[in-house]
Amino acid sequence: MRPFISVVVPLLNEAPYIERLARSILDQTYPRDRYEILMADGGCTDRTLEILRGVDRDGRIRVLDNPGRTAPAALNVLVAASRGDVVTRIDAHSHVATDYLERIVAVMEETGEAVVGGPVVMEADTPFRKALVEALYSPVGVGSVPYRTLRRRAHVESLQTGSFRREVLERVGPFDERLAVVEDLDMNTRIREAGYRLLLDPSIRFWYYPRPGYRALWRQIFMVGRVKARILKKHPRAFKSKYVLPSLFVLAAAAAVVSALAAALGGRPLPALAGLALLAAYAAAAGALAA
Repeated sequence: MRPFISVVVPLLNEAPYIERLARSILDQTYPRDRYEILMADGGCTDRTLEILRGVDRDGRIRVLDNPGRTAPAALNVLVAASRGDVVTRIDAHSHVATDYLERIVAVMEETGEAVVGGPVVMEADTPFRKALVEALYSPVGVGSVPYRTLRRRAHVESLQTGSFRREVLERVGPFDERLAVVEDLDMNTRIREAGYRLLLDPSIRFWYYPRPGYRALWRQIFMVGRVKARILKKHPRAFKSKYVLPSLFVLAAAAAVVSALAAALGGRPLPALAGLALLAAYAAAAGALAA
């Protein structure tokens, strides 16, 4: 018998995305009686739940309350309520291929791995998102992370969203609810420390919508920065130089520009500062490209 899958999705004001997401999960090629769909509502104040009811005419999607409101709190509620042999986490800002669940099970069975996922493909449906996607995939913008760029099967250190055999989640424990965001980095690190490997396979296909504007992007960056500092304190070995390379590149380039302007305006040239700044910028870019 094919493994039973629990698809779990945290929700919080997802009106622009929920219809496409729900249809992509409901219309899977995987046997309908071998998977369940659970979503956790963190207190939606838009039309998310109304749209969801309109799409889910057969009542196949269970919506649970998430009083903690955050994604890790939602995931803990969902995992506790799920009954699948495999738990598949999907973000609300995404949609998946019709064979998504088929491929997850196939890859697990072919390889024997307990944690698998696919490379994220960013949706660029507006001018802002097109520019943002270019930045995210830029080597200097830390775009060289394997879960964005790899197009071959490989073991990786992190997955944006993953699918887990239940034994993995039972062994490593719940998601850390002190982390409002990037809880996946913490979970992936704990999974690897427990001796499991994370397998990325490009046949597991999904698409993700990045933030729609500057305000939402800034809020996300601010929150991720704060929380990632806590994660790195919790898991020092998770630190990668590429986390700081973009900032180093920008600061170094700014220092070089200031030095050049000072010289152009008749001030005292700062060749040493300019040289060091350009060298730091070059090193940052080269390091990112090599990461």
